[in-house]
Amino acid sequence: MKKFKWLALCFVLVLALGVLAGCGNNEANNNENNNGNDNGDAEAAETLIMGTNAEFAPFEFINDDNEYDGFDVDMAKMIADELGMELEIDNMAFDGLISAVLSERVDMAVAAMTITEERQEEVNFSDPYINAGQVIVVLEDNDEIQSVEDLQEDKSVAVQLGTTGDIEASRIVDDSNIVRLQQINAAFMELETGRVDAVIVDNPVAQRYINTMGSLKMVGEPLTEEYYGIAVNKDNTELLEQINQALANIKEDGRFDELIVKWFADEE
Repeated sequence: MKKFKWLALCFVLVLALGVLAGCGNNEANNNENNNGNDNGDAEAAETLIMGTNAEFAPFEFINDDNEYDGFDVDMAKMIADELGMELEIDNMAFDGLISAVLSERVDMAVAAMTITEERQEEVNFSDPYINAGQVIVVLEDNDEIQSVEDLQEDKSVAVQLGTTGDIEASRIVDDSNIVRLQQINAAFMELETGRVDAVIVDNPVAQRYINTMGSLKMVGEPLTEEYYGIAVNKDNTELLEQINQALANIKEDGRFDELIVKWFADEE
């Protein structure tokens, strides 16, 4: 009889352990399912990281509501929507953008960046989206500077560091006469206060500052013909193809033209 009771007790213990094990498995399965759902949410919320320098209105800047704004920002949001992704913006110095693409800190650089042979050695570029040549801007009452030749007569020029305006200024004037600044706004402040004689900058940006600041004018012919593109890591050819397709889509359906009107109509 005692032996029977002992066997019965053992049987109860085995059943209890089985129930506990089953609960443990169910909890593990539930955790696995939950983890799977979390991963699904993460994939659904995948981000497209845009590197930019938000000091280059009207292409990228921080507006009065402390939000990123501008032509490039709007365009990048449209591209992200086309890709089913959420746009994230990483603001940095312009001359650090290529490095950020190479190190994969960002997925793409969208910053009114001119497609040049030198840059193409390091990154791939999307199809061009804006034609923007370099121009000379001076104070409205300046009659001494009428052309690029006048700049070569010991005139000082302000540019944004690392831009094609910087490259073009280096070609035209002595390096000692070039004031290189991190922000294009600072370059125009130097011009407005008379600390430099001219600014070399992209045509659409020049138009914007002439309209908003007044007392400025462009002189001479455009110094270059150049095109903006979106920079992507050379290893990420799939993203480059997706960006080009997205650009084609927003151009085809008219959204790109709407951006042109929104940001440049007043300058035409």
